[in-house]
Amino acid sequence: MRLDADTLLIVNVANLLVLASTLPVIMGQKLSPAASAARRSLVVQGVGWVALILSGLWPESWIDQALSTFSMTCISLSHWLWFQAFKAWLGPRPFEKLLVAILWLMPIGYALTFSSYPVRVGWSNLFIALQLLLLARAALRPVSAAGGPWRWVMFGCFVLMAALTAGRGILGAFFTELYPSFTAPHPFNLAALLAANVTLVLANVSLLVAWREEAERDLRDQANIDPLTTVFNRKGWNHAATSAFAHARRHGLPLALLSLDLDHFKQINDLHGHEGGDSALRLFGKVLQGGLRAGDVVARMGGEEFCVLLAQGGADAANGFDQRLRATLADEANKALGHSLNFSAGLACLSANDESLGTLMRRSDEALYCAKAQGRARLIVATDQTPLLSAAG
Repeated sequence: MRLDADTLLIVNVANLLVLASTLPVIMGQKLSPAASAARRSLVVQGVGWVALILSGLWPESWIDQALSTFSMTCISLSHWLWFQAFKAWLGPRPFEKLLVAILWLMPIGYALTFSSYPVRVGWSNLFIALQLLLLARAALRPVSAAGGPWRWVMFGCFVLMAALTAGRGILGAFFTELYPSFTAPHPFNLAALLAANVTLVLANVSLLVAWREEAERDLRDQANIDPLTTVFNRKGWNHAATSAFAHARRHGLPLALLSLDLDHFKQINDLHGHEGGDSALRLFGKVLQGGLRAGDVVARMGGEEFCVLLAQGGADAANGFDQRLRATLADEANKALGHSLNFSAGLACLSANDESLGTLMRRSDEALYCAKAQGRARLIVATDQTPLLSAAG
């Protein structure tokens, strides 16, 4: 079977347009910012290739220049959208400012050098190759919970297309007679167009896998996160706190557990309605999260009751956390709610007698009940604070 550039190009554009039109049916309309950006990238890229094909109907005219420049702009924009998808899925990505500069320089330089075929072809392809390499780098080293094997497929696709695109740029700039147009039958151009079709399919499969991974992660979060306060619910607490407790026991590390209860919460509901109560809970959750360190765990256990596990923290660290929390809450509550907000707290530090998280929680709860019985708005420390033996001991 004989392959020609025109057929491969038409197939590539047809694939782009079909995928761009069917993905909304497959994925639905309500997508995350990452999935939405990736899907829009396909649409923009398809529009760009259509414009490039149409430009050939008016060779070396102002229409050719306008459509070709528009095509280059669309290709740059499609790469920017892919970068935004990676950023949303994987966390902040390096070289964003450099990519922005290259995205602007490519179509501007293309338009300014349009009268010279070797210069504009070399310029556009080499700058597109740089964009693809930066996208390949963006697929690496996630800083979020995302990042399955699909990243490596995307990395390979971008690196391959960067190499082939750079090769076309070199051919057009220095061996123009071998690459006189983007449909030239040169074997290297045919390989690039064939690879474009293959990588397009792989990129879309990766997009769907990344979208599924994101959806599954969101479902897990919904199962473990309290939607009102955005801290862990009881299920999330059981998983995260049990793991932290086992780690502390195994390595003989200090651990402090605070049981917290918003004071007079029923009065808040009575005076300000349930919406006012929800606002108080949201604020408390926000302030709690703002005071945490890496490894700490916070959860809403139900109603107005919360638990905080301070990793590698003893009584002094817990007392400091309690004082900072009260000061911040007093300031934030008056600003956000228009009334004061305080809490009672019970503290239990991990001891040699705490064989399970439940034992530690019971002692913390007993201290909390004492705090409420003694007038609220205070911290009571649980008894039986026998130090935990170190792992070495």
